Amino acid sequence: MGSERENVAVVTGANKGLGFEIVKQLCGQYPGLVYLTSRDSTRGLEACEKIRKLGLKVCYHQLDVTDSDSVEIFVSYCKEKYGEIDLLINNAGVLYHKNTELSRETLVHQIEETMKVNFFSLVNFTESILPLLKNGGKIINISSSSGHLSRIPGEELRNRIKSTDSVEELIKLMNSYLVACRNGEEIEGGWGDSSYVVSKVGVNSYTFILHRRLSAKDISVTCVHPGYVQTDMTGGAGQVSAGAAAALPVRLALAARAQGYVWHDGRAVPWDGPDPRGFIDGRK
Repeated sequence: MGSERENVAVVTGANKGLGFEIVKQLCGQYPGLVYLTSRDSTRGLEACEKIRKLGLKVCYHQLDVTDSDSVEIFVSYCKEKYGEIDLLINNAGVLYHKNTELSRETLVHQIEETMKVNFFSLVNFTESILPLLKNGGKIINISSSSGHLSRIPGEELRNRIKSTDSVEELIKLMNSYLVACRNGEEIEGGWGDSSYVVSKVGVNSYTFILHRRLSAKDISVTCVHPGYVQTDMTGGAGQVSAGAAAALPVRLALAARAQGYVWHDGRAVPWDGPDPRGFIDGRK
């Protein structure tokens, strides 16, 4: 490392869709190096080549947030090469569409995969790279309208999630959801029928826990609902292009300060208030 270190931004799950657009826009605006990371190195390198053809500089490193060895390799690389990073955007995620014809065994597998990718791996990777995050840095977690606390049907359960104030407690609670699913008790337990909702509620809860924990280091942690985005994950059924949706997380990444739960129109909404879809999106 030289005496003057360049700013370093890292975006996970970025070889296509929203993640790719976030990287592309950051490459044109961020004052430093931008790392596009992806599970599949071939696809990641192809994505980088598309960005370079636009005359932009981009860096690449393989990263599978669900693989502890891959996470360790990437974190070690960043530590040895830069010592610190300045910006982390957690974008990697998965969404299985509802299918009432699935066997219970297949459904439970999808639930476990959703929670593994969207919640547990996000937490594990963030905690692993956190020692490298510079004081005054930023973490932006790509969330969803599904991450609003009101999407959890059980009032008692909502209160438990809201009052959780440590990562350890939150992980224990999310594991209890998996146990309920394996026992076929998730509906009775107040979790509802969407593992995607539970995973994103978990991400948002983690966001607020982490923001409180890192406040002394002036590190801001934000969760963002970018809108219903037209990507492979939504089957192309979204209402906003990936490029348009990427503008908000990029703006937050470049802002002097960002925190809270930010809706696609740029407004911060109360996570534990009424469902914002009604008063912002006009949905019921």
